[in-house]
Amino acid sequence: MSDGPVILTVPAGYRPDWVLLYHGRDPEGLSERVDGCVLTKAVLVAGRPVRLRLEIGADGVALDCDPALDGNDLGTAVGIARRSLGLTTEVGGLEARAADDPQVARLIGGGAGLRLPLSGSVFEGLCWAVIGQQVNLRFAAVLRRRMIDLAGTPHPSGMVAHPGPEAVARLDAADLTVRQFSRAKAEYLLGAARAAAEGRIDFEALPALGPEEAEARLAALRGLGPWSRQYILLRACGFPDCVPAGDAGLAAALQRFHGLDSRPSPEAQRTLMAPYAPWRSLATAHLWASLG
Repeated sequence: MSDGPVILTVPAGYRPDWVLLYHGRDPEGLSERVDGCVLTKAVLVAGRPVRLRLEIGADGVALDCDPALDGNDLGTAVGIARRSLGLTTEVGGLEARAADDPQVARLIGGGAGLRLPLSGSVFEGLCWAVIGQQVNLRFAAVLRRRMIDLAGTPHPSGMVAHPGPEAVARLDAADLTVRQFSRAKAEYLLGAARAAAEGRIDFEALPALGPEEAEARLAALRGLGPWSRQYILLRACGFPDCVPAGDAGLAAALQRFHGLDSRPSPEAQRTLMAPYAPWRSLATAHLWASLG
């Protein structure tokens, strides 16, 4: 049993700002809270709610678990923490290209060390993708909060761990539509959760597949179009070469970066992102970060 914090090392030049911005985008979040350089996240570990407290310092990140964990459970918590901190994503390839490519150098600018934080689990990222379809971030956060309150597992601290697919699968569409989910959004979310609960797809196994196979499995689910699939591959699976074409933030950032008269179409976004392959996920993160 761990009786003190676990220290997670971070690479030289690690920048927590984008990580904390991502996890703090809902100030009223039930599962995540950001206070200065401290990220607190309630998660499920072996079916029970655990609060992870991640204090980011100059020499690393101190991870405290409540309740204290050991063995495989502690390993699971460390894995979630590393995903959440962006420590499982690689930045060296794109940054090395900046030395010979002026466009990449301009893209990175003063953002060297920026990393792409991932959702705590693949299913958590999928929920964000489905809930965020065709609504703004503020309303998506409200809907997500209501879903977590309905199906999540409370922690003694008052936080609520994000539900797994089995808990979401037990909901009825009316449970969500009465909470301002559209009928289609409710059905897409429940359909994905039930596919996992019934063993037709293992979301947490997708990162171990190639991106093409992972996307093909997502495409078999109703309601996951090209943007949703690429967002899940990028933000939940951590694949390095994804382009969530059609994303409003990406379109706005590309318009500003290239001085375009109008926001580029999804196809134009794919063309503009092509020079950054095979690191288009990180390039997307830099473009999102450029919007401030």
